[in-house]
Amino acid sequence: MTLLDELLLADSERVVAFDAQGEVTLETLRRTAMTLADQLKSGSATRWALCLNDSYYFTVALLACAMAGHYVVLPGHQRLAALKELFEQEAFDGVLCDEAFSLPCPVLRVDCVAGDDGQPMISHAPSLAPTLTLFTSGSSGQPKAIAKPWSLIEAEVRVQATLWGPALTGSRLFASVSHQHIYGLLFRILLPLALGVPFARRQTDYPEQLLAQPQSWALVSSPAFLSRLGANLNAPGCRLVVSSGGPLTYEDARQCAALLGPLPVEIYGSSETGGIGWRQSSGPDCPWTPFPGVEVGCDEQQTLLLSSPFMDELAPWRGSDRIALCGEPGQFRLLGRLDRIIKLEEKRISLDEVELRIQALDGVCDAAVLPLEQGGRQILGVALVLTPEGMASFTRLGHGAFLQALRQRLRPWLEPVALPRSLRLFEALPLTGAGKRDGVALRRAFDEPTAPIPGEHP
Repeated sequence: MTLLDELLLADSERVVAFDAQGEVTLETLRRTAMTLADQLKSGSATRWALCLNDSYYFTVALLACAMAGHYVVLPGHQRLAALKELFEQEAFDGVLCDEAFSLPCPVLRVDCVAGDDGQPMISHAPSLAPTLTLFTSGSSGQPKAIAKPWSLIEAEVRVQATLWGPALTGSRLFASVSHQHIYGLLFRILLPLALGVPFARRQTDYPEQLLAQPQSWALVSSPAFLSRLGANLNAPGCRLVVSSGGPLTYEDARQCAALLGPLPVEIYGSSETGGIGWRQSSGPDCPWTPFPGVEVGCDEQQTLLLSSPFMDELAPWRGSDRIALCGEPGQFRLLGRLDRIIKLEEKRISLDEVELRIQALDGVCDAAVLPLEQGGRQILGVALVLTPEGMASFTRLGHGAFLQALRQRLRPWLEPVALPRSLRLFEALPLTGAGKRDGVALRRAFDEPTAPIPGEHP
């Protein structure tokens, strides 16, 4: 029996989701999903892109597709132009949404579907196990389709439920990440469904939304959100904080624990692999522990080698991250990505190292380094988030002089070819709905010609 089968048999009065207007029970979810499933069966489309902001409507759409025996596609976003491209590539042939979309295919508004109270509930149904296709963007920004059989997704949900169920039971779940990606799908939708934990229908965009909760709660979040917790935030009752999308700094983990109570649980994984490991940063540079059933190793180049029950791949699967085994058997530390080591003028340059050196400079709050083409040669560009002091320095010096001063400050640590030659400022680094850096937005910021550095040669 699958997780979705269990939803058909669980207590109909169980609360599934909530918002400021009230609660939604499992009875309403099931009847609405059955009505939508009947509509899906009557049409010609069989591969439905789920483009919904409301997590309850998303769950209705997911369950309805399973009942109808149709495929589920998660584009990862709701940008119309990109959706049109995916449609033209035959990634889907219908859209389920909760706002207006103009696409040359069937578009059904889930928020307009009402459950039929007179419709008899299914007492026994075929096993509900839809096949999902997720789209994720690599460093190039080109969408990459990843097929996920339901059995692999559910295998991870069961493991995560065992680990975090005791903390989540009896609480309500909020999320600052999208359910359109694997992390949000697992932790914002499927895990609370498996545990009987009500989830918020709308995404939490600001820490202040967590204030004055009337009962115990939990948060599914990202390093970017947790880094914005205000020092005066007073939000008692938190039982669990989960973070994914990138490493959480030790300082932000400590501040989160001081403000909310629990030390955040960090999840390491990807759309391809599912969850790989977890950690709680009780000290600087804490190692990661593999999830039950996951085996982690590395080769002579420290490339991640993985065997996982959450993947439909021959073991060992070779990843793009570099790791070092350490501590207890199976534990490991992350050393950066293999594709973050590039060659510039025949020299191997670690983009992660360049970023760390820049982030350590006074006046810098955050930085992202990326390779660019300029004048027929490859250079490094840096996207900067400055502190007020750093911004004052930039205003005083101007773009070119500030960049030259930045390069001068980096010379003690970096080879000349690794010094950034292009600069863009951001109030905050752009992120995807999954809480990861948006490589497309970063590259777009460098499309305009950059100011040259006068009299400077690498």
